[in-house]
Amino acid sequence: MKKNNKKITKVVSSSLALTLLLAGCATNQNKKTGDITKPSVEFKTLVQNDGNAVSDSHLKVGILSADPLTGMFNPIFFLQATDYYVMRDTMLYTFALDKDYRLKQDDNDAPAKFHLDKEKKEATITLRKDLKWNNGEDVTADDVIATYNLMGNPKYVENIRYSSDYEVIEGMKEYHEGKASSIKGIEKKDDKTVVIKYTDVRPSLLWGNGFITTFLNKAQVEEASKDFAKFSGANLNTKPLSYGPYYLDKQVNGESVLAKQNPHFFNKDKVKVKEIEFKAVSPSQAASVIKNGDVDYIRSLSPNIWEGIKDSKNGDVLGQTDLYVSYVGFKLGKFDKKEGKVLTDTSGKLGDVKLRQAFGYAVDWDQINDKLFKGLRYTPTGSGFFPPRIELAVNPNGKKFKKDVEKAKKLLDEAGYKDTDGDGLRENKNGEKLVFNYAARNTGSDLDQALADNFIKSWKEVGLDVKLVDGKLLSPKDWSTRVQADDPSIDIFQGAWGFFNNPNPNYIAGGTSKLNLPRYIDETLTKDLEAIDSKDSFDDNKIKEAFNKFDNDFAEVAPWIPLSWSTDIVWVNKRVKNIDLKKYNTFEQQFYELELTSDKGIKS
Repeated sequence: MKKNNKKITKVVSSSLALTLLLAGCATNQNKKTGDITKPSVEFKTLVQNDGNAVSDSHLKVGILSADPLTGMFNPIFFLQATDYYVMRDTMLYTFALDKDYRLKQDDNDAPAKFHLDKEKKEATITLRKDLKWNNGEDVTADDVIATYNLMGNPKYVENIRYSSDYEVIEGMKEYHEGKASSIKGIEKKDDKTVVIKYTDVRPSLLWGNGFITTFLNKAQVEEASKDFAKFSGANLNTKPLSYGPYYLDKQVNGESVLAKQNPHFFNKDKVKVKEIEFKAVSPSQAASVIKNGDVDYIRSLSPNIWEGIKDSKNGDVLGQTDLYVSYVGFKLGKFDKKEGKVLTDTSGKLGDVKLRQAFGYAVDWDQINDKLFKGLRYTPTGSGFFPPRIELAVNPNGKKFKKDVEKAKKLLDEAGYKDTDGDGLRENKNGEKLVFNYAARNTGSDLDQALADNFIKSWKEVGLDVKLVDGKLLSPKDWSTRVQADDPSIDIFQGAWGFFNNPNPNYIAGGTSKLNLPRYIDETLTKDLEAIDSKDSFDDNKIKEAFNKFDNDFAEVAPWIPLSWSTDIVWVNKRVKNIDLKKYNTFEQQFYELELTSDKGIKS
């Protein structure tokens, strides 16, 4: 794959995903030359049902999970996505977002208003005067400050949310290291206003880097901070106060949570759903639960569940590109814990980029997504980092890997990997036996082994000898432990990422990121990542250019080959009058605004 020297200047954004460019760039900046990629099965994002709304309605939300809810209901320090789903629609919404999931400035309708002064390097948070906790007390500047204090508290050693991103706040680093009793850069202007002073202001702040987007109650924070050994059991996490439309009232053994209307919610006159019941639904029972009308809304349905309910008449299936990518990664170095950085070594087994590209051209990625994943997943373009949900990050010139056995063989021949003993398998450049060890997970899906077998067979077709690590699929825990530890017995690994709304790939691909699992970084990618978060990138055109360039450059060196972008499949019962996923995802529409047309869910 040859690098095109033409400069890409047009990009479209996506929610933490950029499309892939592998075979060349546009020669005309206004002409889209990238591969068209989309799932074979596409869904609508909006449903509207007839009927009159019933009063005092009770919404039932299913949370797909094989395990019980953990009950760590802290909107900042939660540990499981299943707990997040309970909080997302009850107590989490604080700031308005734009279509690319950035903080909107000076929006007076949200619970809190955000204003950024780039020249002064200050962010101002202004709370609504009528914003109250569900116990009737005002939400104040002291609650905001207490939340930041907890984030940086040096005694909270189990805090997985704290990172150097917060150290752009003046005095946060000193506070976190125990050298200061307060955070110098956080000032209380009045009871409803907080000013945060930064040492530097970058575009990533608009996606929440170095900025907390929901707040905790000061009294509950102080109580929970007395003994961090008992932190998870504190009321802050099990019975949190809420300034959202609902508060959590009852929990039943990890099976369900009942949320009741917050009587002090500032927008209480617009709350149409009085209660929401969240309940865990195991994947094996999901189809019957849906058909029986036991849930009104359930998301993240697997292809197999979708197959079982797609023709049901009691509801609608909606779908939207998810913030997700799966990939096949190559181990190209290690992480130096002492130095806190990625150490890339291109002299290793997979150091030759032509070899990595050959792995890509040997596989029919489209067929895997169409057949194994039933057309609900599709082949990414470019780096795979930017699925087409955040428009700002989409690369219109991205290319995807397509099966081309002859091209794969030619690349291997050029790189010096040849079959010297006639057994059909290629030796290394020194004529020595060459075996690649491949780590794939056993996630419990019947597709796991089929996918691994497909890869191994495809790679063998071009002469690459690949074997499963330990001769079997690895448990998720074993896979995670060994891949993160850079186990030398692993050469290739199959992974996946669920992205946050921030499309900046630095937290996964950066040179100091532990999540950079291929352990690859170079000077070009470092400069690309710096450009994405440079001050110039407050301009949408500039940040589009920066996203595109990273996408192209990462795809060219291929530290991983993207396998799939996914569809987030949602089921909505026919008694829900209307819902729009696009508006729901940016909080323009919320559960409390939904209307139900009957007292019970419609059965199939």
